[in-house]
This record gives sequence, C-alpha cells and structure tokens, in this order.
Amino acid sequence: MITVGDVFDCIDRFAPFDRAADFDNPGLLAGERDQEARGVLVSLDMTDAALDEARERGANLLVTHHPIIFHPLKKLSGKGLLCRMVREEMAVICAHTNLDVAPEGVSKAIVDALALREVVPLEVTYQEHYHKIVVFVPREQEGAVYDAMTAAGAGTLGGYSGCAFVGEGTGCFLPGEGSHPAVGRPGCHQEVAEVRLEMICPRRLTKQVVKAMLEAHPYELPAYDIFEDKGIAQVGGFGGIGSLIHPMSGHQLASYVKGRLGCGGVRYYAGPGTVSRVAFCGGSGGNYVELAAAKGAQALVTGDVKHDQFLLARELGLTLIDAGHFATENPVLPALARVIREAFPALPVQVARSSVDTVSYL
Repeated sequence: MITVGDVFDCIDRFAPFDRAADFDNPGLLAGERDQEARGVLVSLDMTDAALDEARERGANLLVTHHPIIFHPLKKLSGKGLLCRMVREEMAVICAHTNLDVAPEGVSKAIVDALALREVVPLEVTYQEHYHKIVVFVPREQEGAVYDAMTAAGAGTLGGYSGCAFVGEGTGCFLPGEGSHPAVGRPGCHQEVAEVRLEMICPRRLTKQVVKAMLEAHPYELPAYDIFEDKGIAQVGGFGGIGSLIHPMSGHQLASYVKGRLGCGGVRYYAGPGTVSRVAFCGGSGGNYVELAAAKGAQALVTGDVKHDQFLLARELGLTLIDAGHFATENPVLPALARVIREAFPALPVQVARSSVDTVSYL
C-alpha cells in the first residue's frame, strides 16, 4: 500500500520542506500520513474545481503549489472549501517556497521554458555540503548496493545522477567465533575480490543512504567510511540568472516570454539596448529588480509587478516583464507529477486540467 506519507517523503526528497521560507506554510495540510493514496492530482491551487476533478479522476490526494492554509484561520464555514475537503477525506500536500528553491523546481521549469544557459541562483538561500560514502563490497554484489544507494539519493549532483567511482581490490578478514560471514567460515582467514564503491550524497540524505546500503550489502558487518566533502556544495535559492541563446531587444524578449510561457498577455518595460542575461523568479518577484540589475542582468521576468517596481526598472535601465503569477509557476506541475510517478509507477498521478489562469486578457 502506498500512503500519503510515502508521497510526502518523495516530495521532501525532491523539494525539501525544511528549505521553505519562514513565512510559508507548506507540508501535509490535510489528511493523515498513514492514509492510503489511491490516486494523485497535481494542481497549482486547491479549488472547488480541483476537488471536483480529483473525485472525477479517482484521486484522494491533491498535491498543490499554493498552500490551502496560509494565513491563520479565524473561522470555518460548513459550506467552505476546507470543510468540504475534510468531509470528502481529501488529503492535501502543499509544496510552496520549498518547490520554488528546489534545484529541479519552479526555477528549472522556467529555465527549460525559456531555454536559458549558464544559470546561477538569483538570491541564494541555502548552501548544503555533501558527504562521500565509501563502502567495500564483493564484486558480484556491487550492482545491488549501487542501485540501493542511488535509489536512496546518492550520486546526484546538478543534472547528473548515479555518479560513482568503482575501484577493484582484495578484501581480507578473519571471522571470529560466533560470527556469521557471508563468505568463508569462522576461524578461517578469507580473501575476497571486492570493489571500493564511492558515492556522494547531501548531508540530509546520509542516514537513509547508509541504511539502504546496509540493507543491500551481503556482509554481516560491512566496512564503510563517511567523509565530509568540502569540495562540493549544492547552492540554491529563489529565481536565477541565465543567458539567452541569442540576444534580443526588450520588445523581442517580451514576445518570446509570452510565447514560451503560454501567457495570455504580458506587461513590460523595455529597457535600452539588447538583452543577453535574463533574471527570473516564479510567482511574485518584483522585489528583485535591484538585485537583478546589480548581478548584471539586463532583464527580469517574473509576475505580480507593482507600479513602483516598473519605475525603478526604468531608472536602472532594466527590461522588466510581468508574465503573471500563474504562467511563471504553472510549468513546474508536469515535473512534480513526473517525480511522484517515477517513484510510484503503480500510483495514478495526473496534472489537473482545472489548473488554469483565472485572469482574462483583452
């Protein structure tokens, strides 16, 4: 049985909830961890339409980007969405700012949509160092141990996964009385053709990677080491800055963004000159105008831009494009659904048809 807690843990590995902003309220906001997940619907928002669609498509777990409970509740109405959600036993997991800052989250979806290259974070909010786990395993079982460690999150860095180093050698040991060696017998010196398997993993995943390794390892008492790897760190945060394939004018970039993000329309100020480096932030990122300019971007693409932020962009000579809150976040939904689907092939996971922009454009 796949539980709501299993899906929560899968999302936590993809977009760790402890990286959410202090003001945020992500997590399992309705339902119980031990509740069976019979189907998942991924939506930008929790709405009556999303709840209707979940029921229609046999899902009892909604995974949304925007939290259904954000501000403190002062009262509940029996006719309201929250009460309906509880009555219908719909579980809800919300991945909000933790999905914004996830390496493969909202920002990556914008990078892919706009075909940006040489991307760095706009505002760095975390830096996580790695551990290197070294384990010695019989050559015949190396594949099983490697697969278990990879599935637990080891060997992933940037756009690469399953990264490892394997070296061959000879392991030797003398099993004592009362031991139960997988190879040889107590009291007899033993030599085994082994491999040295090295894999990196983020510190927060070390315990689960070691657990997976020990469960897959054939030895009663495997030999392994854990080293601090100060040469590797995962850096991330809100938004990013990347290079366009070809420089564009501000007007051309506005048209390009509209087409690539599928916006109903954009609001923009076109700065002077051409644009080659573009800053971006999904959702509401107008407060990054000064930071984008300071970091060398010639344009900022985001949503929910205020009048004074357009004035500041003009003052700084920065092209500023408001593509809307919806259009700058909605592209992440297929990626989030894919992560859950790959983790649980037997679980129906679908992207909501009802997740549409409510803003109309003339």
